[in-house]
Amino acid sequence: MGDAYLVRKLEKLMAGLEQLSLPPDSPVLLDRIDQLKQVLERMRATTAGEVRIVALGVNSSMKSTTLRLLLGRDDVFPVGPGAVSAVSTELRLVQDEGPTGPPEYSVVTLTEEGARRRARRLLDLDEDDPRSLEELSRTAHPHLGLVQEMLEAVDRLGYGETLTMEELAARGGSLTFSTGRGVPLIARVGARLHVPAEVWPLDWAAGRSVVIVDTPGTRRGGALEDVVIAETQSRAHIALLTVACGGGSQFLTPRAAPDPHCVFVATRLDAVDNPSNANSLRVLETSVASLVRDIDADGRPGRETRVAAVSGPWAATDEAAWMAFDPDNPHIWKSTQPAREQWRAAAWDPSGPTGGQLRLAVEGALTDGGVGRLRALIAELADKDTAHVDSQEFEELIEDGIRLLKEAGAHIPAAGKLKLQEAAARDDARPIADLRRIAREQADTAVYAADAWSKVRLALEQTGTGGRAAADVFQPLRALDIGGLTAAAIDGTRMELTEALASWWASHTRADFAAGAPGAGHITPLGADADDEERQVRAHTDAEAAAQVAVVAGHMLDQLVGGREGADGSAYRPAARLYFRQVARVREELARLLERRLVDKFEPDVVQTQKALGELLVQQRLALVSATGPVAVINQIGVELQQLSTARAGRV
Repeated sequence: MGDAYLVRKLEKLMAGLEQLSLPPDSPVLLDRIDQLKQVLERMRATTAGEVRIVALGVNSSMKSTTLRLLLGRDDVFPVGPGAVSAVSTELRLVQDEGPTGPPEYSVVTLTEEGARRRARRLLDLDEDDPRSLEELSRTAHPHLGLVQEMLEAVDRLGYGETLTMEELAARGGSLTFSTGRGVPLIARVGARLHVPAEVWPLDWAAGRSVVIVDTPGTRRGGALEDVVIAETQSRAHIALLTVACGGGSQFLTPRAAPDPHCVFVATRLDAVDNPSNANSLRVLETSVASLVRDIDADGRPGRETRVAAVSGPWAATDEAAWMAFDPDNPHIWKSTQPAREQWRAAAWDPSGPTGGQLRLAVEGALTDGGVGRLRALIAELADKDTAHVDSQEFEELIEDGIRLLKEAGAHIPAAGKLKLQEAAARDDARPIADLRRIAREQADTAVYAADAWSKVRLALEQTGTGGRAAADVFQPLRALDIGGLTAAAIDGTRMELTEALASWWASHTRADFAAGAPGAGHITPLGADADDEERQVRAHTDAEAAAQVAVVAGHMLDQLVGGREGADGSAYRPAARLYFRQVARVREELARLLERRLVDKFEPDVVQTQKALGELLVQQRLALVSATGPVAVINQIGVELQQLSTARAGRV
């Protein structure tokens, strides 16, 4: 079962990584920590005991059908025309009393640095190319469309997100090219799959976990599939290589890593021409034998390769069973039955090129679709020198972990640097300067744009310089909507100030502005999801500010144009002789009044936002140097990995 003490130690290290609070302004650090989590998880799984089975095959090689038959499940893996994906799916098999319904998949998107790394590989660029994903999306290359789709998906799916299939669909994403967008941004898909013991007993694993990895089907021009397979091709104990032997498909064997034992899985036997002819059958068997020799030659010394054959229609007991298994292709059942009879009469050569392996494989396919033989071969190969594969895997994981720790450490900001960032943010006077500039511009716009001023000017010019104006000349000023223009200035200031503060915030940290700045909630415009109470509070405070400006402005205008008189206040005192420059002076005073009120209204929230940023930067620095911070945790993991490396080197 493995070293229980080492398993617990690795789980403790993983828990330390999960609890880390990382500075958000280092995408490389976030990416390396994410990779380190995966390395420690694989080390734990390898130590605890695990059998990894990876499935490889070109598109239309019936790879997904083979896995569905192997698992005895018709609710896993997309099958059929158009189901082209560039995503690797990892199923961890569980044999207990849990639910046996459809698996609940988790979809993980790439980190920001992971997306850049994948984009560089798609564009055939150097690994140290410093450009952002947006900059890379403008690089001329035949695969540019994939990088652009990746960039487009960031807004919908996000970096480093873990989503359910429902959440993925709600955001417009999909695992297949034909049904949605975002495939290039998906890092991996995983699920726990309950397999009842009566369907496929896993006692042959001797207590080890069983993991099946379905890699993307390869195809001509499938650049993303090739990159994903290269990214996810970890050491496996067994590789299932599905090869379509008929139907015009390419008779090609996918390239596997050198370590795993292999099962050559022949599919589409129903499309093989005339198997009852001895010469035709020998040509096929010779081709299979040649491919098996190539597989062995490309592997490590001691690799063993077996031959299996699988047929979905032949696994079904009748047409109804086949339609339940694959309702999208009901016509296949009848078309494969004549071929089944031809294979029963196949002219086998007792000393054929595969030494009887292909004959036994076909006989298994004729019996139960080939499931029984395939499972038996997996059980046989799972017991062969697994320690060699596990040892090689563990040593490479240690090396990967040490490398990732060094790269992560290089991107952890020093405490001294963070102190300088704190000082820079504290001394940055842009928020108040921006508020004053915006308030002046908004006040001038609101006041000077009013039509009343031009109407009064025209009337005064017609009256004559210095003449006593008629009372109705000043009616536009008396009707001036001070509350309305104040409200417009408040809304304009709020919108422009939010943009300025968000820009200032982003210049000091990549932490989210809206979440990290409490004062921002009082400044930013309300969204469509704001509740009624929040809208009422905002409307009340705005109305108070507008009323205060209206009272003072009313006194200023009364002094200019003459106040009300009479018992009911319906009449106005005659205005003094005026020049328009007097009116212009009052207009300027009104604009400055509104400017001061805007500054007074928003300044407390701006100051609170400045304070929030300072506190955030201090918290980041303290978290960095704490006992559970990145420095301490990474140092601890580094010590443990170095000890493991030294201990394993001493055994050699």
